[in-house]
Amino acid sequence: MPDDEKLRLLRDFTKYYGDLIDDSSTVIVAWKGFIKVKELLRETDPYREYKERSHRIALELARSIEGKLEELSGYERFRYLVGLSVAANLLDPGSPNGLDPEVFWEKASQIRFGRDETDRLYLLLLQSSKVTYVLDNCGEAVFDSMVIRDLRRMGLKLKIIVRGEPYQNDITYQEALRLGLQEYGELVSTGTDFPGIVPGHVSEEAVKALEWADIVISKGMANFESFMYAQPAANVFVLLMAKCGPIARASNVNVGEAAAFFLKGPPAMQNAV
Repeated sequence: MPDDEKLRLLRDFTKYYGDLIDDSSTVIVAWKGFIKVKELLRETDPYREYKERSHRIALELARSIEGKLEELSGYERFRYLVGLSVAANLLDPGSPNGLDPEVFWEKASQIRFGRDETDRLYLLLLQSSKVTYVLDNCGEAVFDSMVIRDLRRMGLKLKIIVRGEPYQNDITYQEALRLGLQEYGELVSTGTDFPGIVPGHVSEEAVKALEWADIVISKGMANFESFMYAQPAANVFVLLMAKCGPIARASNVNVGEAAAFFLKGPPAMQNAV
């Protein structure tokens, strides 16, 4: 795309986005902004190549830890996989060395969980039967699939919610099918490109999948924000990297830290891990 065309599109988008900032919901603002991006670019999936590259490198990284996983079991294995699924949010095809495996492992080893209730999640999972897992980005979904397989090994029934249409680099229903997630649970499409699960903006099936679950595991900042606006009755467990001040404050961690916590506070546990 010529530079002058890029500048024109940037001006058009900046003007449009400036009119959106009075909206009370950041999720709505981000969603409308991305719809405008697709309109200006005349492209339904602007992140297609970005997602494909993330997916390829994530598969390579996942294969490299198969030996490590064989050495782990129980909570130790589960905690390791959960940590990787959060760290995988660092995969960034748009930044220098963003897809370099050595750089990824170095960054992943330095991640600090400012808040970590994974042990309580594990205990609640042992006492539950139904989990709905809400996916986020395409590359990190490879590592989420490893967590999901572990949940199946624990005997849990699963529903897996994915975007119905492209939103940024979030995984879509068709991409989830190619990843093979339907082998581990029922894939549920939101039916739209809305960045979260809010009644009226997503399919009835997606809303029912939340109502069905004993536990909802929510990945990423956008899903977290949407659950703050519309909390389901189930216990919601949030997994994210706090990339900005507002999310960090809402998660009670520092910017740049990981967070793993129950949205409504941890439920009472019967036993210790």
